[in-house]
Amino acid sequence: METASAIELVEDVIYKPGWTFTARDHTKRFEGTIVVRVNYPARNSNRDQAETGYPQEITTYAEFPLVVNDYTDEDLYAALLEAIMSIEEHEAREFLRVQPTNWAPFHPHRATGMRRWAARSDKPDLMDDLQFGIA
Repeated sequence: METASAIELVEDVIYKPGWTFTARDHTKRFEGTIVVRVNYPARNSNRDQAETGYPQEITTYAEFPLVVNDYTDEDLYAALLEAIMSIEEHEAREFLRVQPTNWAPFHPHRATGMRRWAARSDKPDLMDDLQFGIA
C-alpha cells in the first residue's frame, strides 16, 4: 500500500464520539511507514480525582508507527483496531484503583505499574506505555 493511500484511509476511520484519527508520512525516517495519531476524550485519572468520580475532562492522544508498504486495506484496519484496543487497555489500567488509598496497581505512567502489568501480559516491553501523552 502506498503511504498516501494509507494516510487517506486512516483519516476516514471513525470510532467513538470525539475520537479522531490522523496520519502523517514517516518515509523520510523509515521506508513505507506512517505515524498514526489518535486523539480521544478521557477523564483525568489522577489519584486525587478518583474520590470525586473523575470529573475533569481532558483530551489525550497516542501515536503508533505503522509499516504499511505490504498492507492491504484490511491489514491497515486491523492494525488500527489493535491500536484502539491498546488505548482502551491503557486507560483501564489508569482507572483500576483499590480503596481506601485509590492505589492503581497497574498504572501505565508509573514504572512499578508498568512492570507489574508486563509480568502478567504478553507485552513485556515497557516501551509500549510510552506512546501515550496529554495533548
